[in-house]
Amino acid sequence: MESIKKNFLAIFIIVVAIGAFARFYNLSATSFSADEFLGVNTAYGYLKTGEWRRWDFNLNKLSEDRTYAYSIFDLGKKSDATNGSYIRAWMYNWQVAQALKFMPASNESSFRFVSTLWGIVSIFLIYFIGKFFTKNKIIGLIAAFLFAISVSGIIFDRMVRMYAMVFPAYLIFSYLFYQFLESEKNYNLKFIKKIKSTIGLNFIYFIPLAIVGLISMHLHLLSGNIFLAVAAYLLANGIIQFSKTKKFWNYYTNYLVLAIVLFIIFLVTFPAQMSPFLNSFKLTNHFSYIEKMFSDYSNPLLAFLLVLLGGFHLWKNSRKEGIFLLSSLFVPFLAAIFLWGQNAGDQYVLFIKSFLIILIASGIYFAVEFCGTVFSKSKEKAQIIALALLLLLLPNYGYFFQENNAYQQTSTSSDPNYKKIFGYFLKNKQDGDILVTRWFRNYYFPKANVSVITFGGERGDKDIKKITGERLEEIQKTNPCGWFVWSDNDDDFITADAKDYARKNFEFVNSIAVRGNITVNHWCNK
Repeated sequence: MESIKKNFLAIFIIVVAIGAFARFYNLSATSFSADEFLGVNTAYGYLKTGEWRRWDFNLNKLSEDRTYAYSIFDLGKKSDATNGSYIRAWMYNWQVAQALKFMPASNESSFRFVSTLWGIVSIFLIYFIGKFFTKNKIIGLIAAFLFAISVSGIIFDRMVRMYAMVFPAYLIFSYLFYQFLESEKNYNLKFIKKIKSTIGLNFIYFIPLAIVGLISMHLHLLSGNIFLAVAAYLLANGIIQFSKTKKFWNYYTNYLVLAIVLFIIFLVTFPAQMSPFLNSFKLTNHFSYIEKMFSDYSNPLLAFLLVLLGGFHLWKNSRKEGIFLLSSLFVPFLAAIFLWGQNAGDQYVLFIKSFLIILIASGIYFAVEFCGTVFSKSKEKAQIIALALLLLLLPNYGYFFQENNAYQQTSTSSDPNYKKIFGYFLKNKQDGDILVTRWFRNYYFPKANVSVITFGGERGDKDIKKITGERLEEIQKTNPCGWFVWSDNDDDFITADAKDYARKNFEFVNSIAVRGNITVNHWCNK
């Protein structure tokens, strides 16, 4: 692959350009959906007031919502429910608020801009960290390309959610953890060299590891899965050392036992702080994560085989790095299937897809190298053809030709087009009409000053206020005219008898503006 090496910089620039275009193009094409509204309300509320409270665009003031959220820095206590503060992932939302100082809040792209920037950062990071673990810049380049066109990467890098930042933060967290355990660099610092020779750990990485680790954990508690991955890494290397020396105690088993002891001490000493992380685990069987993990690829079986091929060669050529990559991927992946308590979602495995991508890129590289060996007389040509075929056959390019994707939204989309739906509501509502829907969708009916009866909150909210048939009947009796807007995303908050009551007693609005995975009902008592 000499031609790639000779034109490496130009190819890398093209890869970054492709990734940037995929993330920035038509950024306002789709309306906000699901939990994006949480980030929108929170970031704008902070922009307007300097407080972590949600903004009500409908009433053009701070909302009365009392849903709490936590930060890693506040584990063991709820945020102040008396003022409705919402501090979850505030580091990410703060950046969104800063972007809104220079960009119009009336455009979805302004809110999503920060995520796209983190997506570009991730392209660079996955190259450099992929190169570090594999000792091969072409593998790093292939990994960068795979992420640049990654469907899940593009989707979440175009959303107002912290996941676009979790991806690079967790990748750096893992890299620093490996360096802390294995790096020999001391930068001519004698005390670092002495500590390394005494206990084996490289404390030059300790402070950045602690800082990035706290940031990653703050953004999402699933980052705590790194400790399971590192424990597996220590166990695997401890077994290898034992097979060589026949001695149980070695560098890896020593720190594995120490880690277990420290975990028990923390569990006993700080139960309130540990409980949010521990409560996220329970025995389950989310096998749908298998499909979600390989959703970026048109042929999941081929992708899995390339993971095995890449992992095998990395294990063979650079054992420690290979073990770390395999542990970082498969331990959280298996935990997602069998231990994670929350509902299965694509966003929850995004943060470990960096390791999947690096291993697949490694598999592609070694497969291409093998083709060069087989066709030695025309090695370069054979390698380029093999690489081109794999990069054409493997990624899920079909996504970009679907009727609904990150760049266009039709009536068949699984996510309702709230921009059109509430545009219809604003055009047809009359004075005195009330609106029954989840309150945080108010971005799409700004300054309407309409009375909103809300239901539900975040799915983790223990105080869910469901809409029942009885409640709908009461609302209808006490309000002459109104609108009931609900989607399939609201199923956790609407009872079956409420849906039945709406069908029997409310008008079903049939308009091209409200097509899709949503129902708009209207009533006006005579």
